[in-house]
Amino acid sequence: MDPLLAAALRALDITDEPRPLTTHHTDAWRAGRWKIKTTTDPKAAALLLHEARAVRLLHPRGLHPADAEHGRVGEGVWTAVEFLPGVDLWQWCAPGRVPDPPPDFAPRLTTIAHRAFGGLDDLHAAGWRHGDLQPWNILIGPGDQPVFVDHEYTHHPTLLPPAGPYRGGMDHATTPGVARRLLQTPPEVHIRLTPADERHALAAALRWAWTGTTPETTRDVGPDVTLDDLLEDIATGRHRVPLADARPWPAPELEALIAHATT
Repeated sequence: MDPLLAAALRALDITDEPRPLTTHHTDAWRAGRWKIKTTTDPKAAALLLHEARAVRLLHPRGLHPADAEHGRVGEGVWTAVEFLPGVDLWQWCAPGRVPDPPPDFAPRLTTIAHRAFGGLDDLHAAGWRHGDLQPWNILIGPGDQPVFVDHEYTHHPTLLPPAGPYRGGMDHATTPGVARRLLQTPPEVHIRLTPADERHALAAALRWAWTGTTPETTRDVGPDVTLDDLLEDIATGRHRVPLADARPWPAPELEALIAHATT
């Protein structure tokens, strides 16, 4: 057994047999009520520890339903975050990415959207920024309750920053204002997120999961498209598809919510 995993199991007093978190994971497990990750890579360790410390600050303040623990073995690090039931927003929206969705899908997604914006406002009021809002970092739990997960890039004045400057999260989840700042500043400059940046990111994540199409540009980084090209697309809107052309069916209230947050 991985000695880091063994140390985590001892520290958490877990007797259950750990199992890989998914078939693709080699350094993440589910054991008891915990999701455990290990690494010996210094950069990965910095991110894992940052997430665990963030969750430990968020949880007692009622801003995140899970708690976290962490430890070291030599140069290696293990972290554990309580496992939360549910599916990510992308997976939850899959039945709605068709012209004729289930009858209750639109009102449920609209309710989730309102709850998510309310939760984000609570984070912002307490001085937090999530830093990586995307469909795969929004968990939809029992009762259609959204939870923001994966806090590797979370910001707060009382939380030590990651080892390097914050330069945004997932490429296609980058919002226009952030894209402009990334293009205009060198790699060592820390990007400061505003509440408006994050509200835009949440709206874009909802649009992305609902429509199944990337929210700000149709292009991907590849042989003919650099990251700067992609950021320029996002900053200028030159390859942005109107929501009315991307949506699988009309949803006036949801569309108005997305439009308000992305204007």
